[in-house]
Amino acid sequence: MGLTPLRDLLAVAANEFRQFRRSRTAMLISLVILPLFFASSLGGASGSATSRFSPTAKVAIAFVDEDMTWTSTLLREVLARSGDFDNLVDGLMVDSAVSSLGTGRIYAAIVVPKGFQDNLLRNQTGRLIVYMDDSEPFISQRLTSALTNTLTNLRTYSGTQQTQNMQSGQIQIIRRGAVFGGFSIGLTIILSLVVVFATFYEVAGGMSREHEEGTYARLSVTPLSLGALMLGKTLHILILNVIRTFTVLGLAIYVYGAQPRAEIATLLTISLLISLLTIGFGFIVSSFGLTVRAVIIIEFFLILFLFAFSGFIIDKEMLQGISRIISFLLPWAYGIEMFKRTILAGQPLLSMPIPLSIIAFSTILFYMISYFLLKVSRERLVT
Repeated sequence: MGLTPLRDLLAVAANEFRQFRRSRTAMLISLVILPLFFASSLGGASGSATSRFSPTAKVAIAFVDEDMTWTSTLLREVLARSGDFDNLVDGLMVDSAVSSLGTGRIYAAIVVPKGFQDNLLRNQTGRLIVYMDDSEPFISQRLTSALTNTLTNLRTYSGTQQTQNMQSGQIQIIRRGAVFGGFSIGLTIILSLVVVFATFYEVAGGMSREHEEGTYARLSVTPLSLGALMLGKTLHILILNVIRTFTVLGLAIYVYGAQPRAEIATLLTISLLISLLTIGFGFIVSSFGLTVRAVIIIEFFLILFLFAFSGFIIDKEMLQGISRIISFLLPWAYGIEMFKRTILAGQPLLSMPIPLSIIAFSTILFYMISYFLLKVSRERLVT
C-alpha cells in the first residue's frame, strides 16, 4: 500500500521515456541539436576560451583614498559629479573593500595609493588601482571607459595650475581581478538557455499534445494520482537535463577550452534548480489546456523576457526603472546570477542564500499553483 505512489511515479517516468524513445526527431532535437547548436553558436561568435574579456563591477563602488591630498579629494568630487559614479562608498580600508567584492555590497573599489599627487606634480605617472567583482562580467568596459573619460576631463573641473599641467595619459588605471575568455562568460547564458528552452517545451508542449490527442483525458480517469503524474514527468525531464548539462559542459571544456571555476556537481545542481523552476511554470501553463502553437508563442515571449531582463545581455544591475523591477521579479534571473558567480568567480553555492531561497520559494509556489489548477481541470474532465 505504501509503495503505490512510488510505483505510480516510476510508471509515469517509464512511460515518458517510452514515448520519448519512439520519437527519434524529439530525441535528436532535445538531446543533440539544442545543446550543440547553442554551444557551437557561442563558440563561433566569440571564439574559444583564449578570447580575453575583463571582469566588471557596478552599483556600489568603494572609493579608498590612501593619498589624502587635494588632488585625490578633487578626483573624488569629479567622479561623483560625472554621473557615472553616483554610489561611491567612502570610509573603507582596502582590505575591507576587497573582501566585500562578490557579496553584492561592493562591486568595485577605486584605490588612490599614497604618493598619487606627488607623482603628478613631478610629471610622473599617477596610478589608480581598481579592484573588480569577478562575478559581474558584463560592465567592465563601461566602468573602465567612464573612469578613463573622467580622468581625461579632470582638468576641465578646475582651473588650478596643478590640474592644468597634467598631461594626457598621465594617470594610469591598474585593474585587479581575473580576466576570463569570452566563451566562459557566455557559458552562463548557454547553460540557462538550453535548460529553460528545452524544459518548458517538454512540459507545456508535451501536455498540450496529450490534451489534443486525448491522452491526458484518459489518464484523468485512471486511479493514477495527480501528484504521481507530476512527479513522474518531473523525474523524466530532470534526467534529460542532466544529459543536456553534461553535453554543453563537455563541448565547452573539451572543444572550446572553457575553464569554469566551479565543480561540475555545483553547475549540475544549479542546472537542475533552474529545471525544476521551469517545470513548475510549465505545469501552470499546461493547466489551461492551450494548444501547442500557443505554448510555442508563450515560450518565445519567455525567452525574450529572459534575454531582456535576466542578465543575458545587459547585467541586471545596469537596468533602470520598470526593467529593473521586472528583472528582480523574474526568478530565472537569480539562477543566471548563480551560474555567473560560480563559473566565473568560483563562489560556493551555499554562499548565495538569497538567490537559492528565491528559486526554492518560486519553485514550490509554481508547483502548488499548478497542482491546484491541474486538479481543477482534471475534475472538469472527469465530470
